[in-house]
Amino acid sequence: MALSLRDSWRYSWRKLWRAGFHRVLPVSLLISLVLAAPGFSPVRASGEEPLTAGEILQRVDENRMPGPDFAFEMEITSYKNGEIIAQYTLAGYVRIREANVQALLYFLDPPKVNGQKLLMSGKEYWMHFPKTKNVIKLSPAQILLGEVANGDIMQLNFSRDYRCALLPDEDSPATVPRGAHETCLRLLLEAREDGEGTYQKILLYIDKESYLPVAGEFYARSGKLLKTAAYQDYQPILGKQVAMKVTIYDVLQTGKYTVMEYKRLVEKSLPANYFRKEYLPRFTYLPLD
Repeated sequence: MALSLRDSWRYSWRKLWRAGFHRVLPVSLLISLVLAAPGFSPVRASGEEPLTAGEILQRVDENRMPGPDFAFEMEITSYKNGEIIAQYTLAGYVRIREANVQALLYFLDPPKVNGQKLLMSGKEYWMHFPKTKNVIKLSPAQILLGEVANGDIMQLNFSRDYRCALLPDEDSPATVPRGAHETCLRLLLEAREDGEGTYQKILLYIDKESYLPVAGEFYARSGKLLKTAAYQDYQPILGKQVAMKVTIYDVLQTGKYTVMEYKRLVEKSLPANYFRKEYLPRFTYLPLD
């Protein structure tokens, strides 16, 4: 007997869950990692006034992408008490036009998820499984599953959704990263009432010399600290200083953390029609060469 549309959707989502997708980082986090990992350079000459909080945040927003069209291969490893509990490899293809971000993810490894594809177009998310015709629309709540359900930890436009202020040196929370008192500016982001930010508060640590992000703290609307992130292994890629590794710690689950590490990051342009849900069943892995 043929399944109804609703039953078909439920079956596909259960299949997705059993395949281990709940352990993969949410797509919004994956894409925002790519957009947020690049840092920015100081724009004030010696002796000039330092950057304001708003100017720093604007530079973060403007300079956190390698280019309008790029691709990457990434390895994601989740740990519990130092032991690997999940590991994935995927390829991503990103297209940015002004504030519109589109991205395709193609899962490569392990075999149980090979060939699964995920499309993000604006705030819409679509999933496709190998050997099926249907494309499944996912809600943001379904995307925000798994070991590091961070939503917009590194979203595209902080300036639009958050007010910001520089914190004084003496106003340091207990969770400040080691050594950050002496080496970092601390930028406090608070959600705008009319914005779309997931978090009530974000605290970013910016290196005083390089103006590169060092760490971040992400708070729920209840005020509870949910996650911390460390931006590591900066390398010059496509004209930007890119954090090739980001480690995200789950504050609510002791001993759990996830490492996202670029294996490759290159300029690559795909036709606009590739980023349409109708094309998703036909899309296949494209080498980054």
